[in-house]
Amino acid sequence: MVAAGTTLTGDVELNDDFHLDGVMKGNLTSKNDLIVSTTGRFTGDVKAKRVLVSGVLDGKIDADRLEIVASGQVSGEIKVRELVIESGGQFIGASQVKKHDTPRLTFVNDAAVAKDDVAKSPAENQSA
Repeated sequence: MVAAGTTLTGDVELNDDFHLDGVMKGNLTSKNDLIVSTTGRFTGDVKAKRVLVSGVLDGKIDADRLEIVASGQVSGEIKVRELVIESGGQFIGASQVKKHDTPRLTFVNDAAVAKDDVAKSPAENQSA
């Protein structure tokens, strides 16, 4: 956590959440979340699981989810799977949607039908 009134300059890499109430200039990489509060100001590139912005963020964002709440302002390039902008939130820049890497769902009934089709001869499949 960086408290209000504090300025941090440099790059940060961590496995935990990062809560910014002050000012940060640099790049941040986190395996968890970045939270920029209403008093927070971030300038630089971010790579995190989830980014929640109530303050100001200017830079590139690479995340699974970006949430810009009513008081939040984001400018720059973003690459996210999910983008949520509340009424009053602002985004200026370019966005790119990441593909979801989720496997295709197979339902139990579909699997049973596929197994029955394989068991039939080609002539039986044509008549079915």
